[in-house]
Amino acid sequence: MSQDDKIHGRIRKELSRAWAIAWKDIRAYYASPPTLMFGILFPFALFFTFTIGRNLSVEQMLPILFAQTVFWASSTVGPVVIPLERRMKTFDRYLSAPMSLMSVILGKSMAGFLYGLGVSVVPLIVGFTWFGFSLVAVIPFLLGILLSCVAFAAMGIMFASVPTESVGNIMMPMNFIRIPLLFISGIFIPITELPPIGQALSLLSPLTHTLILIRQGMGNETFLFPTEVSVLALILTSVVFLFISKQFHEINKKRE
Repeated sequence: MSQDDKIHGRIRKELSRAWAIAWKDIRAYYASPPTLMFGILFPFALFFTFTIGRNLSVEQMLPILFAQTVFWASSTVGPVVIPLERRMKTFDRYLSAPMSLMSVILGKSMAGFLYGLGVSVVPLIVGFTWFGFSLVAVIPFLLGILLSCVAFAAMGIMFASVPTESVGNIMMPMNFIRIPLLFISGIFIPITELPPIGQALSLLSPLTHTLILIRQGMGNETFLFPTEVSVLALILTSVVFLFISKQFHEINKKRE
C-alpha cells in the first residue's frame, strides 16, 4: 500500500468516526431542553421582540431571521452536548479512544452544523409560504447559510472547551459574546448607523458577514462589501475557532 493510500484510508476512518459522533449527538441531544431553548426558542423570541412594531418590510425582516436562527442554533449544540457528556464521562471515553482529538471536534461541529442548517429551513418555509420569498442570487445565500453554520458550530465547540460539567457555565460567558454581536453586526442596528468604532468592530464579527451574504442573496444588501471578502471571513473564522478549540481541548486532556 502506497503512502497516499494510507493517508486516504486514515482520512476516511477519521471522517467515519466523526460522523458516528455527530449522528449520536443528533439522536440524543437535538430534542433536549437546553438545545431547544437556546437554539430555537431564544432566537425566535429575540427576533419578535426587536422587529414587532418597527414597521420593517419582509425584505428587511427575513434576512435577520435567517441570520439569527443560524447563529444561535449552530453555536448551541456543542456547549450543550459536551458538558452533559463530561458529566456522564462519555466525553472522556472519546478522548481515550483510538481516534484523534480532531475527529471528536469535527464530529461535534458536524452536529452543530446540521442543527443550524435544519433550523434555517423554518424561516425558509415561512418565507416561501407566506411572504413570497425569492432569491436573486442563490450562491451568496447558500454560502452565507452553509459557511455560517460551520463557523458558528466551531464557535460553540470553542466555548465548550471550558472544563465544566454544567451547561450554564458555558452558556453564560458565551451569551456575553453572542448578544453584543447582535448589536454590532447589523441585526438590530444598521451598520451604517453605528459609530466609526462600531463599524470597525462589525467587520470582525462573523455574524456581519452572514447577514451581508444573506442580504446579497435576497438582492437587498445596501452596505457595500464584496461577497468574496465575506466568504473568506467566514472560512477564516471557522479555521480559527477550530484551531483554538483543538488547543484548549489538548490542554484539558493533559490536565486529566
